[in-house]
Amino acid sequence: MLRKYVMKAPMTWWAGGLMLALVQIFAVAVQKPLGVSTQFVVADTYALKALAPDYVETHQLISKEKYQKIGYGWWLNIGLIAGALVAGILAGRCRLQTTTVWWRATYGHSVGARLIVGFIGGFLILLGARMGHGCTSGQLASGWAQLSLSVVPFTIGLFVCGMLTAFIVYRKKPQIEQ
Repeated sequence: MLRKYVMKAPMTWWAGGLMLALVQIFAVAVQKPLGVSTQFVVADTYALKALAPDYVETHQLISKEKYQKIGYGWWLNIGLIAGALVAGILAGRCRLQTTTVWWRATYGHSVGARLIVGFIGGFLILLGARMGHGCTSGQLASGWAQLSLSVVPFTIGLFVCGMLTAFIVYRKKPQIEQ
């Protein structure tokens, strides 16, 4: 039977924010502020180098050194995936499922459809981030940590667009598990 509620978060918002702040402080102390999308461009550059090395050499963006080598971001990406897996296991939530929110968005019960739409959405977010020469996680988390002026309109736009998207996609509000 399909659940008709959303599970309660395993930690409060402020505890999660504090943990993110500590990770950001550690990242800045060790290397540089957090950001994950550049490593996907590096992977693309490696693939393009094998297929069209002349194109890579003359390209305005990917010919730069930072797009030619694998950096700390790969370990950050691997850590994000591993950390999410460990957190899901520890919270007892690590299972493949179709949530109520997905069901109420009227896309059906298909896990395959959910994976395809999730992949397409992730691809579009990554494409937009790279077209803007940055990424949402780097701008939001690292921008606020560095008190960057550009993060203020970005955050306002991000939340306005996020709420508008949620309103369009998720018409009915699910109950939250107690």
